Amino acid sequence: MSSLLLERPPQLRDAPDDSGDGRERTPVLIVVRPSSSGMLRHVQGLIKYLPEFGYAPTLTGPDFIRDRAGIVADSRAVRTLRAYAEEFPFVHCHGVRAGWVCAWAFRDQYPWLWTVHHLLLSRSALVRALWRWIAKFPRVITAVSEQVKAGLTRGGVPGERIEVVPGGIDLERFEKLPRREAMREQFFVPADRPILLCVGRFVRYKGFDVALRAMERVWECLPDADLWLAGDGPDNTRLVKLTAACRRPHHVRFFGYWSAVEELYAAADVLLAPARDAGLGLSTMEAIACGLPVVATDIPAMRRLVEHERTGLLVPPDDPDALANAALRLLNDRALAQQFARNALQTAERFHIRHTVEQTAPLYRRLTRG
Repeated sequence: MSSLLLERPPQLRDAPDDSGDGRERTPVLIVVRPSSSGMLRHVQGLIKYLPEFGYAPTLTGPDFIRDRAGIVADSRAVRTLRAYAEEFPFVHCHGVRAGWVCAWAFRDQYPWLWTVHHLLLSRSALVRALWRWIAKFPRVITAVSEQVKAGLTRGGVPGERIEVVPGGIDLERFEKLPRREAMREQFFVPADRPILLCVGRFVRYKGFDVALRAMERVWECLPDADLWLAGDGPDNTRLVKLTAACRRPHHVRFFGYWSAVEELYAAADVLLAPARDAGLGLSTMEAIACGLPVVATDIPAMRRLVEHERTGLLVPPDDPDALANAALRLLNDRALAQQFARNALQTAERFHIRHTVEQTAPLYRRLTRG
């Protein structure tokens, strides 16, 4: 039986079940808010590989969980989720919005697992209290990295309640990239134009404003260089205003959420990952899997992914000059950039989402055993 989607965002597909092995698979309801971030791509990977481990995933949430909390909309979401969950032995929810709806719907009366993808950075006592309240109810809590777990514990969630199941990417998605020349033509970009790329949710801690400031230095040396920003989020308006005020705004391109993100990696020359903090670094993993050179900030999440001067370059956070100089170094020395990319590609197997699923399946069995 192939997995059924209760509703189908255009970016998601049914998990293929072409094994023909006749195995019975345990249904699992996966709940996520409408998402245009790496969380969505994480869920895509789970849906694809869970059938190999004996589970038939069904996705729900994007049609009834709203991005912003509201008592009327959330109460409807709770009723909808309760009705859907009656057909499943347990639920796996992703992110804080889905966690809030699941906690309200089920409390501790129904088996559910909560995966936390983002850092708890807010200093608001109310926000931290909300995360602690959600964390009281799931039978299992997982964090996609040690950094995310540390953020939860700093917020008051007991560390013994949290298991780290590292997030990953579907490497098969990036094995056959579109041709660079074809992508340049598709995006109406000259073949020789330098392109720096940022991918991720538009929130302040991602540091995309630092990338915009770094471009002022890049343009001094390469006036035709482009900066591409792919994503969306609450910092969008501020980034647009910063772009309008910069020296060459017509060389900054906003893509919004681009579901075929591999097209952007294929067209670009360097990925910039200028985060002030990070929970996982999914776009950095994807760039590595695509053979795209990376300049990232020297923070714990990025040090786990990038070895300085071997698989990429690390620079201090919040330092646009250092970011620009590192980017220029790779743009001006293509042989070095390609060597870094080849070295990094050899490390990509450790990011495979199948490893995440392998560690998730035993947690599902724990839920079904009660």
